[in-house]
Amino acid sequence: MDLLKPGQKLSIFFQKDSNLVEISCTIAQLLEDRIVIDLPPYFMRYIEFLDVGCKLTVKVFSKLGTVDFNTIIISSPLEEAFSVELDYNAMKLTPGEELPVVDAVETFNVFVDDTVLKLRTFEISTVYLKFYSDRKFVMDESFECELVLPKNYGIIKFRATITEVDPVYDNEFKVSYSNMTEDDRQKLLYYMYLYSNNSD
Repeated sequence: MDLLKPGQKLSIFFQKDSNLVEISCTIAQLLEDRIVIDLPPYFMRYIEFLDVGCKLTVKVFSKLGTVDFNTIIISSPLEEAFSVELDYNAMKLTPGEELPVVDAVETFNVFVDDTVLKLRTFEISTVYLKFYSDRKFVMDESFECELVLPKNYGIIKFRATITEVDPVYDNEFKVSYSNMTEDDRQKLLYYMYLYSNNSD
C-alpha cells in the first residue's frame, strides 16, 4: 500500500534557536530517492535552515496515519525544485485513531460480472468496510462478497453497497453491509472485539 502520494499534505520541522518551527507544505512529486516539495511563499524567512545538508524532520499526513522520518535536504530551494531525501528504512507510521485496522490480514472476495475479485481491505468496522481496487466502482453499486477472516475465525458473507468513492485516491472505496446473517454478524463482532483487545 502506498503511504506517500503527490498532493498529500506534509510538514517540515526544524529547530530555530529555542523554538521548533513547522512549515506546512505539499508533496509535488515522488522520485525513487527523494520527495519534491511545494513550499509555501513564506519559506524564504527560513532559508538558512533549508539549505543543502541541513537536518530536519518530515511528517506526511496519510489516510492511515502520520508518516514520520528524519532526513536532510539534498537540493537547495533556490534551484528548480526543493526536495528532501527519502529513506524508506527510516520511515515510521503512527496510525490515526479513527482507523481500527491498519494492516489488514483479511481476504475480501467480490463477485461481479461472473468473476471473483480478490481485493485488499485497509479498514473494517462493524458497520462498514474500506478496500482497494483497480476496478472502478460507482456510488450505490451493489454486489455479493465475502470476508475471509484469519486464523479460522470464519467467513462472513453479505451484500455490499458502495457508499463512498475517495475523492483523492480513486482506488479506495467504502461499502456498507446488508443481507448479513445474524451468525455472520456475531462472527464480525467477535473478530472486531479480538482485534481491538489485542492491538496496541
